[in-house]
Amino acid sequence: MKPSPYFADQFKYFFKRFASHQKLTRWFLDQAGEYSGVFNFPAVLKDHPRTMVFLPRDVENASTFMHSMPQAWFQDVLICAHESLHTLISAKRARAVYYSDSECRFGEPVFNEMEQKILEFAPTVCIYLDEPFLPRLYLAKKCGASCRIGFNCETEFPFLNLSLRPENSSPAKLIMQYYGF
Repeated sequence: MKPSPYFADQFKYFFKRFASHQKLTRWFLDQAGEYSGVFNFPAVLKDHPRTMVFLPRDVENASTFMHSMPQAWFQDVLICAHESLHTLISAKRARAVYYSDSECRFGEPVFNEMEQKILEFAPTVCIYLDEPFLPRLYLAKKCGASCRIGFNCETEFPFLNLSLRPENSSPAKLIMQYYGF
């Protein structure tokens, strides 16, 4: 049997393999908690708050975003990224937590360490640029940021509670504008 993309290979998660996407979504939401703080958008971004960023796994999209952002922006940022993006992130001297495909599953020791590092960072804002994937959406919700921004992601509510639609610009340009760069 093929390993679960969402859960560690442990018996307590075995039966979750057979659950529907809707039930899995509900389960991850229950684990992340229902509470989301109140925020004032776009004022919450003006003072360069502690920001958690989930980069896309695609190197080209991640590179475009990273190279568009000014170096000063990375000062109060923690990036969650696939291990294949290590060189890109290191070039910007940004703080990051990395995962591999087998490690980014709920219940894996590395996943638990990532969650702990994210909670210790205590971001005010979360920016999710990755494809929807329940364990990473769980981390976005669980991180404690009251403002969790995604792009064209209305279906991912309440994991992400603000969906921006960049019409004539990129997500990086839109974020830079809101952060005042």
